[in-house]
Amino acid sequence: MAGIPALPLLLSVLGLIPFVGGVIAIEFAEGGYKGWAIYSLPVYGALILSFLGGTTWGLALGDAQRRFVAPRLILAMAPSIAAWMIMFQPPSNRMLLLAACLIVWAVVDHLMARRDLLPAWYPKLRWPITLIAAASLVVGSFQIG
Repeated sequence: MAGIPALPLLLSVLGLIPFVGGVIAIEFAEGGYKGWAIYSLPVYGALILSFLGGTTWGLALGDAQRRFVAPRLILAMAPSIAAWMIMFQPPSNRMLLLAACLIVWAVVDHLMARRDLLPAWYPKLRWPITLIAAASLVVGSFQIG
């Protein structure tokens, strides 16, 4: 993926392992392992959603030009709050809502990158990773019905 620094790309691809692995485990695991997979997939999705908000927070604090810092800090809290609220839902709903939030936050990141508030390469990294993560959550939600 041209223009994306190698380390963020590698770490992002490795970050997909729990998403894809979770879907595989839900499909093939038995007994308690299946229950663990059903539990852990949305938990990981919630952690990643919160992490993405933290990324926005950190980049806002590091903005040398101090552009729109307060609104970006406030906005950066939304993913963590959404993830926390989503975890009170039934497992299949959790997965669908988390998938939707990951996509919404990718749109937010894309818009911020267009305004030079995030690195230009960031959406190029985020979109394919986000779509795989969101697809994993959607597939997982259908597996458990």
